[in-house]
Amino acid sequence: MKKLNLSMSTFLAIISFSIAGSVIYELPYIRNVYYDKFVDAFDMTNAEVGFLMTAYAIGCLILYIPGGILADKFSTKKMLVLSLFGTGVLGLVMAFSMNYVTALIAFFLFAVTTSFVFWAALNKGLRIIGGKEDSGSTYGWYYALGSVISLVCGFGFWALYASTENSHDAMFRTILAMSVAVMVSGVLVQITFREDATALSQASEEDKFRLSDVGRAVRNPYLWWASIIMFLIYTIYSNVAYFTPYLSSQVGMDVSDSSLIGIIRGYVFYFLSPVGGYIADKILKSTLRLYGYGFIVLAILFFGATQVPAGEDSVVIAIVISLLASAFAMMLYGVMWSILNEIDIPISYAATAIGLASMVIYLPDMFVPAMIGSWLDNYGEEAGYFRMFIFFGLCCVLAVVLSMTLARRVKTLKAAKEAGEKA
Repeated sequence: MKKLNLSMSTFLAIISFSIAGSVIYELPYIRNVYYDKFVDAFDMTNAEVGFLMTAYAIGCLILYIPGGILADKFSTKKMLVLSLFGTGVLGLVMAFSMNYVTALIAFFLFAVTTSFVFWAALNKGLRIIGGKEDSGSTYGWYYALGSVISLVCGFGFWALYASTENSHDAMFRTILAMSVAVMVSGVLVQITFREDATALSQASEEDKFRLSDVGRAVRNPYLWWASIIMFLIYTIYSNVAYFTPYLSSQVGMDVSDSSLIGIIRGYVFYFLSPVGGYIADKILKSTLRLYGYGFIVLAILFFGATQVPAGEDSVVIAIVISLLASAFAMMLYGVMWSILNEIDIPISYAATAIGLASMVIYLPDMFVPAMIGSWLDNYGEEAGYFRMFIFFGLCCVLAVVLSMTLARRVKTLKAAKEAGEKA
């Protein structure tokens, strides 16, 4: 990471952005760590938990591209502060109501506050802070600080969660703390982020949404090929959260201890993203090849999980499989977007390509949690988790085939292009 040539005031703005980006998604993804008591406190079935993510995903899918247009038309600072306070208020409503219907409405509105209002404004704000010269360093510091903040906040929220055995009290304290943290981050953004005319002019015109670019992106077959591969890794990455209830219900871990394992999966393993990037860039020279090998390991782990017997005697092997699967999923997810560089997506419509790819990549949130929840409710936990692991394993097998085939296709095309240039 190169040196960041910015003043202390702008560095403080980056810190506030990192805090905001770390805490705002805690509420819509609360099931990832606090699954058991979340279900109990809100008196939900597993399928209903899945429907919460479906509602959130539908909202995100609809609002993803319009959010970019909104960010170009309104004050970045106002949008950030509004989204953070809006998310916090929704969390407070959930905490004080504690019922499924309210949660379902809140999760759909989370899509408005986080995806529609916050995400595009966050990225525009980071571009404003860094300008053209320090954009890379700004993002580097944002993610580096964000990983540390996520880890600290994660353990802090878990401490509140584990302070009582009562599910209602545990979730009330946790959701209340998350909501307050989000609103405090809004205050920090308001104080530290300066949005003057000079800074606004630094936002790149190339990053704005252009309808004319859609056709070019749509006609690129490699974009859709890559999108399916990224769809598969996101399917795995976003649902390894089910290891939390699996460890407690199938191998007898204490609920708080299984949530602690979830903290490790969700926050500590975030630091594995640079490891995946190093392996892809320096060792394998290909992100697609990393995906091919990584998915082979994941397939072995998931198919192996189907052979782990229920009961406390299996707790060690279940934890090992859980941590290894989560580690590889995080490693692959962290370098996901670099696939677009490998397939040589032109910079002229890279932003549009990312928008279109995102509509495919994040589709699992619409149906996978609901599907797994339905399996657990209708077939029982043992049979439900068996189906889940088989499904994940088959996704990995498909991803191996697609990744390796696309890697060979890209290598052949690059070789032909180089030969043509030499001729």
